Amino acid sequence: MSRRRSLRVVLAGALAASIAASCAGPSHEYVRNTSLRTAFKVPAEWTLFDKQAVLGIPPGPQASTPDPIKWLVGIDGDPAPTVAHILDPSSLNTEHPHGIALVQDLSFNDRDQASFMALRDYLFPVTALIQDPNSAQVVAYDDRIDRDGIRGVHVVFQFRASALASAQAAAAAAGTAAEDVQRALLGGAGAALLSPDYVTVDQMVLVDAETSRVYYLAVLCSAECFNRNRSDIEAIVDSWTVLP
Repeated sequence: MSRRRSLRVVLAGALAASIAASCAGPSHEYVRNTSLRTAFKVPAEWTLFDKQAVLGIPPGPQASTPDPIKWLVGIDGDPAPTVAHILDPSSLNTEHPHGIALVQDLSFNDRDQASFMALRDYLFPVTALIQDPNSAQVVAYDDRIDRDGIRGVHVVFQFRASALASAQAAAAAAGTAAEDVQRALLGGAGAALLSPDYVTVDQMVLVDAETSRVYYLAVLCSAECFNRNRSDIEAIVDSWTVLP
């Protein structure tokens, strides 16, 4: 093959690859709540579930009582998605990522107690879990987040799934009362970390300038699954956007 013909073949191949990429569609989908000025992105092939599905609320008109949960989205990266995958306390160490995005108004008492510890323990009892270094550890931690008054904490932690129940009990005994959504989902206010029993969670928890509303995003799965899907999970959590 002549050099000129070889160059034409290379250029034709590059053009075909470019056309294929342009026709493949976006790799990520942005999920927005414009009224709450909140957004995040997920891989386009992942599945999302709304608040009614995640909390098992039947269709049709609901009682006209104040609802502190302003937005709730379930996230499932399983090729065979089901809402049952979303934060099932009996099966957190899944082989595919799952998680939630949540916007919730804080009660009067919650506002008074909105410390960094309260934020990181918002759904998972992180503080109680890490009391035993053989059952849990913090992998990454940043409590210096401040985005024009939107502030909070980003924490990545690992824990042994079998340790969750005792940590929940310890947190309850310490008087860290759970809101309804926490009870509904999880009840929560250094060894072989790739053990099938280990779960890795990447979560970001933010509050507004008035400390009246919490913005929570978490994605998790087994430690091995997390390592395999780290780039997608980190991209989701890093995309968590709350505008003042």
